Amino acid sequence: MKNLGHKLSYATMLVMVLLTVCASAFAESMDDVLKDCKLDRNRWKVVEWFKAEQFVRFYDSTSVTVTGPGRFDAVIYDYYYGNNTCISDCKLQGKKHYHSEKWGFHTTQSSGTLRSMATKDLVENVVTSYDVPSNMQIEIKLNKKSFEYITMQKIKASLKDDKKFTAEPKATSVNKDPAPQPKITGLVPMPMAIGASDGEWTYMGRYIAPSNFSSPLEWQTRMTQYTGSSEANNLYDAYFYHSHYGDGDGQGCPKGNIGAYKCVLKFVPLDRNGRPEKISGGPHGTYLLSMTGATKGVFAAIITRVRVFDSVTHQQLINTTDEIKINKSGKNGYTDADYYLMKVRHNAPYYKAMQMTGCHYAWQIRAS
Repeated sequence: MKNLGHKLSYATMLVMVLLTVCASAFAESMDDVLKDCKLDRNRWKVVEWFKAEQFVRFYDSTSVTVTGPGRFDAVIYDYYYGNNTCISDCKLQGKKHYHSEKWGFHTTQSSGTLRSMATKDLVENVVTSYDVPSNMQIEIKLNKKSFEYITMQKIKASLKDDKKFTAEPKATSVNKDPAPQPKITGLVPMPMAIGASDGEWTYMGRYIAPSNFSSPLEWQTRMTQYTGSSEANNLYDAYFYHSHYGDGDGQGCPKGNIGAYKCVLKFVPLDRNGRPEKISGGPHGTYLLSMTGATKGVFAAIITRVRVFDSVTHQQLINTTDEIKINKSGKNGYTDADYYLMKVRHNAPYYKAMQMTGCHYAWQIRAS
């Protein structure tokens, strides 16, 4: 009987533990999670509750705008209700808040384009915001397990009766076999005059790149403007984006002798005749280099971000901020400053961009 009593006590304790675990597991409901969320549920529709990440995703039903067959724009809200669950540099980390994004979706291509983003407090006061410049809005392929793909599919289901959305796309010349390119010798003319603008991009001219280099920074630093008329390898059309104001990629100028000059360089690969390459794959892609530089006796610059986009599909292939890898010097690299800070040469595209915007005059820059 004594052993039986021990067994019963153990069984009772086990049942209590199981009940406690189960109660904890099921205590949190959608209503519990959203008790402090003030969004109008007639307008804001739940996409999914991502429990592991501790946020609930909504889309604004009034913002859904069909832009063509299989295409629409929409505003998304992520309601974060847990502690320390969103991105590490979020200013509202640990507080209940919203992350807002505007996307353009192409359902037949399973792709999306980020247009803007913001963080907002619980009463929707904007804390941070960023509108992606039109020239930097790149359509990317969506992973079928991603939050964005799940969101796209959810909104798509609500548009099944929209005739504009479900219409068959019209055939375009893109779907036809391209006409054969005539054989040419020498270089074709540049696409525009140096200093002219293509949207927010300013054209810098045609550049020739080194065939051997140890890092993107060395590659950019050793580029020279190509003014010849004969065919050549490793040619690029170079552009830059810069804004005197803001704190995003390519935004910012020094005030007096304080601060850094920022810009984004874009390099479009060309064939031997100076025509844009139409070859799919990383080495042939369009490169975007986000750069910043300042002076402490010696003017130096670093690349803070490298993105590469496929020349044919425009899909993003690379997006890295590993400053050690993208700025390291080679065996014969520069040693003017730290091993990842190279002195900027006068013929480098970054320095040319600085000259074209006039921001360098505030610094009394000395470069080799």
